[in-house]
Parts: sequence; C-alpha cells; structure tokens
Amino acid sequence: MLENKQKILRFPEDFFWGVSTSAYQIEGGIVNDWSRWEKSEDRVNKLERKGKNPDDFICGQACDSYHRYEEDAKLVKDLNCGAYRLGIEWARIEPEQGRWDLKEIEHYRKILENLKANNLKVVLTLWHWTNPVWLADKGGWSNKEAVDYFSRYVKLIADELGDLADYWITLNEPMIHVAGGHITGKFPPNKKSIFAALKVFKNLARAHTEAYKIIHNKCPQAKVSITQIMNYFEPARNWCPIEQGLVKLASCFWNEKFLNKIKSELDYIGLDYYFHDRIVWYPPFKKNKNESVTDMGWEIYPQGIYHILKSLAKFKKPIIIIENGLADAADEKRPDFIKQHLKYIHKAMSEGVDVRGYFHWSLLDNFEWAEGYGPKFGLYELDRKTFKRTARPSAKVYTEICKNNYILWDF
Repeated sequence: MLENKQKILRFPEDFFWGVSTSAYQIEGGIVNDWSRWEKSEDRVNKLERKGKNPDDFICGQACDSYHRYEEDAKLVKDLNCGAYRLGIEWARIEPEQGRWDLKEIEHYRKILENLKANNLKVVLTLWHWTNPVWLADKGGWSNKEAVDYFSRYVKLIADELGDLADYWITLNEPMIHVAGGHITGKFPPNKKSIFAALKVFKNLARAHTEAYKIIHNKCPQAKVSITQIMNYFEPARNWCPIEQGLVKLASCFWNEKFLNKIKSELDYIGLDYYFHDRIVWYPPFKKNKNESVTDMGWEIYPQGIYHILKSLAKFKKPIIIIENGLADAADEKRPDFIKQHLKYIHKAMSEGVDVRGYFHWSLLDNFEWAEGYGPKFGLYELDRKTFKRTARPSAKVYTEICKNNYILWDF
C-alpha cells in the first residue's frame, strides 16, 4: 500500500532494465595484454612492496562465466531484467595475428543464442580495454594499423554474430584507456606520454567510425555506440572564475571531446556514471565533501547523473545508461544507491531528456582490473573457490524495480 508521503516514479513502458558485465572480468582463462601485465615481474614486485598478495590481482578464472553462461543468463532473468550487456574477447577470437579461432566464435554464438532463448535483449561490447598480445607487441592503439586490425575483427563478428545483437558497443570508455594506459601509466601498456595518448585517442576514434560503417553495412538496422564515462564536474566555489574555467576544460576534454569526434556515427549514447569532482584551483585540484563513499572511497553523488544527462541532451541522441554501480561488500548502501540514481534519472526524463534504459554494474562480483578482487560490485556475491552465486539483498530491491517499472519515493 502506498504511504501518504510516498510517490510513484514510473518509467515508460518500453524502458528496458538490465545488468552489465565485461568479458575479461567474468569469463576466466583469457590470455591477453592484461593477463601478461598482471604476472609481470614489475607488477608483482610493486604489489609485494605494498604488502599485498599478487594472487589477488591476477584475473585467472574470474567468475568462470565462460562455462557458466547459462546460469548467468538465468540470474539476469531472475532479476526481471529484459537485457544483458556482455562482451566478446578479441584475444579469444584472434589469438595470433590473422588466425581466427572458429571454435570460440561458435562458443559466443551459443552464449548469445541462450540469451535470446531467455528473451533477453543483447547489448554486445566488442572492445573493453584488453588487446591480443600480438597487437600489444606492435604498439597497441598507438599503432595506426590497429584500426585496420580492429576493423577485420569487427567485420568477422558482424558477419558471424550480427543477427544476435540488439545493441552494439564498439569501444568501452576509450578515455580511460587513453589516460590510464598512456598518461598516468596505471593500466597496460603503462606509458606516460602525451604524444602516445594523442595517437591512441585519434586511432580509437577512427576505429569506432570504421566499426560503425562495417556493422551498419552488415546490419542496417543496428544500434551502434560506445560507452562514455562522464564525471560531473563543478566548481568548489561558484564565485571563483579559475575553478569555473577548470570545470569547463575538464568537461570539454574528459566528457565530450571523444563524443564530439564521433557524434555523426552514434545511434545512441551509452553513458557510464560513477564520479563527481568538486574542482579547486590548487593541487590536487579536487576537493569533494565525501559525505557518503563506496568501499573504494568513491563519493556517492546521485544528483550528478541528472546534470550529466541534461548536458547530453544537446547531442539529440537517445541515451542508455550502460554502467552505474558501486563497490559495497556489506550491501548496506546499494539499495538506496540504486533508488537515488533512478530518482535523478527520472527527473531528467521528466524534463525531456531521452533516456531509454538503465543497466546496473554489475551482475556479479568480478575482477576489478588494477584493484583485483577486493571491490565487490555484484548484485550477486561470488564465492571465488566454488564460483557459487548468491543474491545479495539489493538484488531483491532491483528485481522489484525491474518488475514494477517504477520506484517508490518518499517526499
């Protein structure tokens, strides 16, 4: 029964609900540039100097979703979701330059057919930061030939699996690869070169443009995009012109530069939202209040997604929120996190922003890249020894939201 001070925030009938994953983080048994870096002497030594166990930072078998994909599809259905975002691992398909592993293509076909049999829409990611080792040895995305290599791979996937994808994501968060891999050096290939970063930016943008054409040539009705991670930047002090200027610069370069480069080749915008940054003019140039944070220390700031959505309206494209979630092992904050973000998404929609769907990150506790297995992002808890999946209480909350197509909000 509706309480006196509760309000129903209802979503459109055709709004679709989903959960997100990525191939490397859940499949297990993948050999690529990331798996090589995780075991490198330099990486292991750095972790040991910090007193950490390197084994906790090696992806290995991940969630064993390579073998448990039918079980994972059932978990998605149990959440009352109508869509699932998953990835294909390029290194599985082309382990050596020019040698296609047809057995792995057939494996992915089985995964996608199983999702279709469960009446789930497929959102298919083609590249989620990882590269085949042979490409990394050629310089990765700083090599302009990477665009041609990627295009060959995209054509193969479009030819072999295009009939099973409802939405396509050519590139996941390209700016993270540009910055993390080539400016801060935190991620493979661990470079710190602004010149290399500029080359990678240019080549990734070209890769998306070519992939867009290839996919549409094979599947004219395809819906193709990337996922763009966007931070909500705001000046710590609205009266400070320097901080206002820094916010404009950050928004321009981090949030919108890549989108502007490829905006003619976007059928929709895939948005990933995690971060809020209050900008100050002095180092470290960020001063958040952090009144509520995740297990990773990331500030929880749901109103930021409203501002991001409003800023995206100028592109005049449908928007799908592909990733939004938090590390919360105790599952104490996740239920309210989901409802709060959906409240602000609903607010943006009520003001005319064309949002078509919401995908929570993530279905399972998975391998969280450079942070290893510590952060717990899953609606389902994962036992790393048995691979048993157990629903957290927040899964029930999300299940009800997806089933009802609305949230109840206290006002």
